[in-house]
Amino acid sequence: MDYTKLLIMYNYYGVTTLDDLIEKINMEKNNPDYDSSYLNRLEKALIYIRSKYGNIRVVSATFPMKGNSKWEGRNIEFAEYFENKIRSITKSKGYYLISEVIKDSDGNLILIVGKPDGLSLGNKGYNANIYEVKSFDLDGFYATFELKKDEYFIKRILNRIKIISDQLIVYQYLLERTINYGLIGKVESINLYGKIYFYSKDIENLYGAKKIIRQNIKKIMIGAVKYNAYNLILNKKVETTHINNEEIHYFEIDFRVRYNPKAIEIYFNDLNKLLKSLKPVNNGGL
Repeated sequence: MDYTKLLIMYNYYGVTTLDDLIEKINMEKNNPDYDSSYLNRLEKALIYIRSKYGNIRVVSATFPMKGNSKWEGRNIEFAEYFENKIRSITKSKGYYLISEVIKDSDGNLILIVGKPDGLSLGNKGYNANIYEVKSFDLDGFYATFELKKDEYFIKRILNRIKIISDQLIVYQYLLERTINYGLIGKVESINLYGKIYFYSKDIENLYGAKKIIRQNIKKIMIGAVKYNAYNLILNKKVETTHINNEEIHYFEIDFRVRYNPKAIEIYFNDLNKLLKSLKPVNNGGL
């Protein structure tokens, strides 16, 4: 049984080990995007979990979520720019959130870990705000599907809203579990905020996309409700920045998300199905 190949496959799909997570958290302690005191508390909690259960599997919160394709914000530098922007605007930080130790459908122990793009925590008794950002590469979309594909463009926007909504709901679930661990003080309420940044080198592409969205905004709003998203706002302002010495233009859609326990049930069903598909690789002893 080739466990090295299995581990590579796990890491590729978002499944790793508790040892790897502890090492990663230890490496983030000097990163200003993270709360170092929280990381210290989390590391101690994870070491305790390891002493109790061993080096169990750790599953990324986004593991069962689908919808990404090669043209949808896969440029890491652009994605990181917009994630950093939202943290700067909201004065939030990156936090690793964890579930309790649970069993998958085969009885194996796992820990789910998720890291929202931003999380702001007030003092005891205040709200917690969770932010998730996706970027939408308009140049890549138009090169693949052409500008005339308005209907498909709207479907892809709704797909992005669904992905963000699903992630935010799972992050709230994880935040509540993390609070139960005593790693974060109790909060009165949790607010979920989503944002999509549409960007392009060609400002005409940007204005064309904005026009399509504006003409179909009611349709998008109605579709978004199915994914627990509401209060959708098209930001009219077009901004410009420079990334890798390239002039990039962008605008955004903002919305909020309602927590839905049913979405968590669906999430765990999908997670169990995917974990079952990751079977150890038997290469005949080679």
